[in-house]
Amino acid sequence: MTSLDLRRELGDFLRSRRERRRPEDVGLRVSGRRRTPGLRREEVATLSAVSVTWYTWLEQGRQDVRASRQVLSSIAEVLGLDELETQHLFRLSGELPPRGAERSDAGHYQRLLDHLDPNPAFVVDRHFFIVAWNRGAELLFPGLDQLDEVERNVIWLTFTSPQVRAMSEDWETEAAEAVAFFRSQTAVDMADPEVAKLVADLEAVSEEFRTLWGRRDLAAIGSHTRVVHHPSLGRVELELTKMRTVDDELTMVAYLAAPGSDVLGAFADAVRATS
Repeated sequence: MTSLDLRRELGDFLRSRRERRRPEDVGLRVSGRRRTPGLRREEVATLSAVSVTWYTWLEQGRQDVRASRQVLSSIAEVLGLDELETQHLFRLSGELPPRGAERSDAGHYQRLLDHLDPNPAFVVDRHFFIVAWNRGAELLFPGLDQLDEVERNVIWLTFTSPQVRAMSEDWETEAAEAVAFFRSQTAVDMADPEVAKLVADLEAVSEEFRTLWGRRDLAAIGSHTRVVHHPSLGRVELELTKMRTVDDELTMVAYLAAPGSDVLGAFADAVRATS
């Protein structure tokens, strides 16, 4: 889709939502018959604190008109857009969608995680906090269910847990990849107090993190082989796969053993032993 197509789609989307919004929904009194369904352009413009001409150009898909994030938020509120529609509005305008204040609820992914057992699998939010996991994941992160919520973070465990470090065959490389991926995922959240505190805490307790963070490396999501030295299972080779969800800005991380392999059987035995 070209930029012109996006501008036209933006205009059509705004028009469709304006026409479905009733004047009484925004506190306007209606007198007489209205030829325009829903709100008029001038009403949306006035309520959004922009000029009528400017808003008209926006609906017409003019290339030289670009809305700020503040204006987009105002228009979304006036038009009564829900969260999904607001995200769509921002994307059509070439802006990153606003992020919810609350941490995503990954409970509805639990069934998939359970189906992946005994393969270790878990879901992290955009700040790498582990929000859901299966029994297999507890083999890689001992005592995961006992950790405080603020410590249940992949980056934090990578740099502060001796057990997690000991299970890695090439901790330096894996730690560097984790920090680079973390920076890529949180690039638009650097001002978020939660991210700022996590980074500051890690820099305070880990010189290695401080060095890697200062390199400002970036990494894309992907899959590759990961070797784990498990205290009871020994050396196991797994396929590390990461998948982003579309709607919740979550990432599912799975360590997959080959179907029918001895490794998978060993993980199954270990999970049963801890049940």
